[in-house]
Amino acid sequence: MAEVDDDALPASVKLVDCLPDLDNLLNRHISSARWDGITGEELVEYIFDLFGDAPNIDAPIETWIKSNLPKATPGTPGKQFQADPKKTKYRNTLKAGSNSMASIILCNRILMGGDKVGHFFQLGYRIYHRKKGNNPTHTREVIEDQSIAAWRAYKNYEFGKISDAILDGGARIIARKTGVTSPPKFVQTQWNHGKEMGSFGIRATGVYSPADIAANNAGARFYTDLAKLKGGKISLARYIDRTWNESVNCNKYAANVGTRVWENLLLHRNWVLQMDTASHDRKVHANCTFLKKANTFEAALSILGKPPEGSLTLSPVYKKDAKGLIEGITLSGPWSYKGESGLMTIKSSRECWIKGTWGTGQSNQNGGDCLLFM
Repeated sequence: MAEVDDDALPASVKLVDCLPDLDNLLNRHISSARWDGITGEELVEYIFDLFGDAPNIDAPIETWIKSNLPKATPGTPGKQFQADPKKTKYRNTLKAGSNSMASIILCNRILMGGDKVGHFFQLGYRIYHRKKGNNPTHTREVIEDQSIAAWRAYKNYEFGKISDAILDGGARIIARKTGVTSPPKFVQTQWNHGKEMGSFGIRATGVYSPADIAANNAGARFYTDLAKLKGGKISLARYIDRTWNESVNCNKYAANVGTRVWENLLLHRNWVLQMDTASHDRKVHANCTFLKKANTFEAALSILGKPPEGSLTLSPVYKKDAKGLIEGITLSGPWSYKGESGLMTIKSSRECWIKGTWGTGQSNQNGGDCLLFM
């Protein structure tokens, strides 16, 4: 589970921007390479070997981040924070593991997982070459895919499929090396989608991350610029933007992961309900404490820690895309507050922002707008 977002960063933890560290490391190696006469395509390969060529799961730059950047703790600023999986939205999901969670970093003033920097150098390199008609990492990609297939077979006690995966992978590698097969036509959007549906997303973690794709594409632009670099320095700042943040560029999930993620978000985050009238007057602004009962999420509404003065009983419907991935939630059901009651329906646009309408009696919209946010 290499997926994190800024909601996993406790309010008591302060991160210092690590962009200067990454830029200094990168340009130090570029200067060293240039001193040795390495430029152009050779420089692309040189930097990829150092930053993106992943012999295991993490790209070398991800390992460097975890090993070299000062760790932040509550009350002590640092440049990376390792979240406890049990305190993130991935708690109790099948994929959450303490050893594979990416560090949270602040880079170019953007909060992100350190895995995004890995995607930048690792998969950006693959896109760079595929756009040129090459596929130098084919063997590595086959191993990634077949390793996931073998792992899934093992978890499902389908031991015969483990050898099938190994044999299939070997056949694919030999066919490419001997020229029996050649790289298929490269369509960047389809390739990115395939990686997120496969070994870099759904099949591995149950998470489809558009933020990963944003980092992949930025990495391809970086390597294009690097090949043309004649002198001077290069900064990652020109490639990093808010699309690398999973709280802004929101994830999609496999069904078994997505339902658990939304349950964790509702039950373990601090929510506020705001209800406005049609004339834009504020009717309710209250803290929500959710509990799950059967198939509903029930919340007590209170203000400034006072005894509850209202409640919500909301039923979830999960929004799915054409591939069946969960990409949002709709919550609907009755509300009550200070003797009044009615219905509401709210839909998520982000995981921290669920908006819709409320009504009185049997209506869910004649009252005005409402918003559930954290």
